[in-house]
Amino acid sequence: MPIYEFTCQSCGLRFEVLFRKVSDETSHPCEECGGEASKQMSAVSFTFNHPSSQRNGPLPPNTGTSDDWNFDKAIGHDAEKKWGKIHENRAKKQELIRKEAKEGRGITMDHIAKTRDGGYRTITETERQRINQNRETAFQVTQAAKKQSSDK
Repeated sequence: MPIYEFTCQSCGLRFEVLFRKVSDETSHPCEECGGEASKQMSAVSFTFNHPSSQRNGPLPPNTGTSDDWNFDKAIGHDAEKKWGKIHENRAKKQELIRKEAKEGRGITMDHIAKTRDGGYRTITETERQRINQNRETAFQVTQAAKKQSSDK
């Protein structure tokens, strides 16, 4: 069963199609956008069987760079989505800080906790005291470990 490579003229996606028999077909509908994709000449007689849509399939390994531009495209798309979510969450936190400031409470990012519905809330005084106790305990443990390692 031959595998043919196609490149979409609209979105640039390069994908493979498995045919049951040798085909003279020179174009194929794009799996991503539905545009016309043209048949490509393969450099070798075998190819790796990647998912049909790397955006919707399993995430590729984070290797830094690769020889496969589809992997790089999927990594870039994933990073773009994650950074967008980070900026969206930061804007929500800053809005809560502005709201609290209007009510006379000066809070920082350290005073905000995430809610189950994806929003944010200000931590209570009891939570703040517990967090500070945990930080102090962690600091004391670190100092004791440093002292112990320097005594050896």
